[in-house]
Amino acid sequence: MHITLSDLAAEFAAFGLQLESTPSGDRIVTRIAALEECQPGDLVFLDKLCNLPFVSERRPSAVITSSKLKDRLGELPDTAVLFAPNLGLLHALVKQRHGARRFEDSGWEGVHPSAVIHPTARIDPSAVIEPRAVIGRNARIGARSRIMAGAVIENDVIIGEESVIHPLVVVGYGCVLGREVVIESGSVIGSQGFGFAQDAERHSHAIPQTGIVVIGDRVRVGANNCIDRATYQVTRIGAGTKFDNLCHVAHNVSIGEDCLLTAMLCVAGSSKIGNRVITSGQTGIIDHVEICDDVVLVHRAGVVKNIDQPGVHASLPAQPLDEYLKNTAVTRTGPALRKRVADLEKAMTQRED
Repeated sequence: MHITLSDLAAEFAAFGLQLESTPSGDRIVTRIAALEECQPGDLVFLDKLCNLPFVSERRPSAVITSSKLKDRLGELPDTAVLFAPNLGLLHALVKQRHGARRFEDSGWEGVHPSAVIHPTARIDPSAVIEPRAVIGRNARIGARSRIMAGAVIENDVIIGEESVIHPLVVVGYGCVLGREVVIESGSVIGSQGFGFAQDAERHSHAIPQTGIVVIGDRVRVGANNCIDRATYQVTRIGAGTKFDNLCHVAHNVSIGEDCLLTAMLCVAGSSKIGNRVITSGQTGIIDHVEICDDVVLVHRAGVVKNIDQPGVHASLPAQPLDEYLKNTAVTRTGPALRKRVADLEKAMTQRED
């Protein structure tokens, strides 16, 4: 990173970034740093007033803060101040552009000689195939995409432009990934769905899962996820959806766009999840249910029937948050209430006697 603050403000002006003050001319910043370890030359993000002492003591060259906080900072003699209406968004965009991992620093360019590539595979000349990656028959790798060390891309897979497949990922045969897709290490896309039939002796016989997984643009799949292929058609993940680590999506599931799905989510087969759904850790969703758009699932929610109203739902079985809180409050008083009822019954019995 090596950019003047005026150029930085101009670059992100469309997102509301403004330069409030500069103590001594147009400064250059060379690094985005954490508040706790910043120093002159650094750019930091200040989201809480209680963290201002770090800025005052360590004197970074620039701070980006929110529109609300900028008026409470006072004068910072050694630090320029920039502000934006949506600090979180600016943090994401600025760091993506100027502070994210540079994959070219790995030293791998082009197609590494140790990669195993089927002669029918089509790889854009700008793509990078790192050591010991495997690219199967008729696979297609888009422009500026990177297949990292040890990843396996099976036959007939399509991967769009500017996607990154991290080490030791497996993308199963026939699956389709869009543009700017990121699959983190250890994840399996297109694993066999869990489909079995049992005979009279309760022996299980596999029903071959021969569908595919289709992943939309800008999806991020965290580490050690499994997304199963469909039985016949498509398991689908909508554009912009982000998975945390350790999530499982079963066969025939459809997940909408711009969802945020955190660790240990488990979605059973053939369920449908709408757009912009958010799940907290350890959410479970049973098979063949539907969840509408704009639902938030919290407190280890267990979805056992359709949810057709947007809003926050909690617990098992999942219920609207206000109902859950009322029921929880009643549960806390359960022993006392039980004792009162028992005492009343005893008193009524004695009175009748």
